[in-house]
Amino acid sequence: MKRVFWILFFLCSAAGLILPLLPPASWPWWDSTWILLFFVAAYAGMVESTGLSTTRLTAGIVLVSMAVLLGLGALTGWPLGPLRFTEHSGLRLGGAIPLAVPLFAFALLTTSGQVAAVAMPSAGRTGLAVGTAIAFLITIANGTEFLVTDRIWWLWNPWGDGNATGRISFSFLVLGAAAAILSFAYPADTGMRRTRWNAAVIAWLSINLLFLAARLATLLP
Repeated sequence: MKRVFWILFFLCSAAGLILPLLPPASWPWWDSTWILLFFVAAYAGMVESTGLSTTRLTAGIVLVSMAVLLGLGALTGWPLGPLRFTEHSGLRLGGAIPLAVPLFAFALLTTSGQVAAVAMPSAGRTGLAVGTAIAFLITIANGTEFLVTDRIWWLWNPWGDGNATGRISFSFLVLGAAAAILSFAYPADTGMRRTRWNAAVIAWLSINLLFLAARLATLLP
């Protein structure tokens, strides 16, 4: 079943390559479908390797933590900076946070952890946490153009006070620290230290390819 969800996710990602060439927020069904497939595939993969109860606990910790972090940004403007989620970002938690965003954060963090394990098979727990945070941040930074411009999920960093660059840098520092800390919520699993390609690594690459396509589309006349 996990393989089926990964295949569907890859197909949905491939279909999304056309989105940067379409008007913003085209195919409104695509976002929720893509996120849900990504989440279920990552969740099912973790259940297979660590068991259902452990996966539930880990997912709960990550989802709640990310929701709180995003909620603080949406309601107080700290520490990620002011976030305003748009009507395109889907069903909301507490009227403020789109449900899709924490689900995406969990799936991306899970996938980033496996990318780090593949890239650094001999690293210790701390090294893997740093690698996970780096893989996570690379994707978020790469996806800013796609998520903010093409999909219009949120408006981020609307200060207009001349300090946008520094504040965005601080926001990414907070996200990286959160990713590194939350990676310790995942059970130590030597099976993640693969020496070959796997679906999670391919998923991470496909997501970044999609995000890169959005960046390249801005260069087209």
